[in-house]
Amino acid sequence: MKTFLGTEINPRTRGILYICKYNFLNKTIQVRNEVQFESAFDALEAYANIPNPESQMASGKDKESFERELTQLHNDLNNPKWVESLIEVL
Repeated sequence: MKTFLGTEINPRTRGILYICKYNFLNKTIQVRNEVQFESAFDALEAYANIPNPESQMASGKDKESFERELTQLHNDLNNPKWVESLIEVL
């Protein structure tokens, strides 16, 4: 499996944080950077402490749940209606 930016995901990864930039004019989101974590807790802690509300994350307690959540996040990032709805929370 690969990240949204096309990087191979380490088999031990259980969380990923995407550093994003939301464009309010055309209601799009761009993933600018990514960080992989071997612990879902570490990913959540990084997400909670980043001063960028546009960022997104996926995590799971095991490989299968992480991959399900990451697949859903990738689908959401490619869904214009979902991306547009982010404006309500940013």
